Amino acid sequence: MRGRLTYLLESVAGLVLAFVAWEAGVRLFGVPKFILPAPTAVFDEAYSKANILAYHAGLTISGTIASLTLGALLGVVVGVIIGYSRTASRLLFPLLGGFHALPMSAFIPIFTVWFGLGAIPKILAGVLIAFFPVAVNVVTGLRTIEPELWEMMRALRATKAQVFYKVGIPRAVPYFFASLKVAAAGAFIGNVVGEMLAAGEGLGYVLLLATSQLNMALAFAALTILLLLGIAMFLAFDALEKRVAPWAYRGEGRDTTRPAGE
Repeated sequence: MRGRLTYLLESVAGLVLAFVAWEAGVRLFGVPKFILPAPTAVFDEAYSKANILAYHAGLTISGTIASLTLGALLGVVVGVIIGYSRTASRLLFPLLGGFHALPMSAFIPIFTVWFGLGAIPKILAGVLIAFFPVAVNVVTGLRTIEPELWEMMRALRATKAQVFYKVGIPRAVPYFFASLKVAAAGAFIGNVVGEMLAAGEGLGYVLLLATSQLNMALAFAALTILLLLGIAMFLAFDALEKRVAPWAYRGEGRDTTRPAGE
């Protein structure tokens, strides 16, 4: 518990230092406000428009949650099918790679034609971006079952379905949660871009409107909220992973890249 608190405090300290450096740099070099406003000007603008920003932030968060939920569910289903069936793997896995090469944001105008302006195009864009990392990581997790373990389970007369349920699924859980961190960022990006192109609301729309009016303080206020929301999502999924799949962290005491004491 102390290690997690230390990790959180260090993250907050790093964020504060970044804002202090930003403020000092703007004041030291006399950067005009319409180019790069100081954090104090950004916070003043955010405070004066708190109700508007809160409303649009809520729309962005709800759209991101919807995109991530649908994308993760679709990714798990497709990943399990590909990981379980060799035939499905041969047919679908190359197609999955080709699908990932497509720019997902390019589908937003198509979704707009299909469904009109509003929340649906941005949510679907987020679904497409969130889907791929989840599907690939689930497949990877299911494919980590060693041949020796397969033979042992067969000797115990376990069926293929039982091996996947008893061994494959627990193996895939850490991969799934690792992919959720990437998928959450993808769903977030898809929603923000969709808001800029088709939704007419949300933080992406606020960012587009503010830059068109050269209100850079409002634009950076929206960006700062997006930054904080992204950090919160990452930390939330990291904490969830440690609670649901603690065995994935069995060696973290020897891992110097992780916070000590967790």
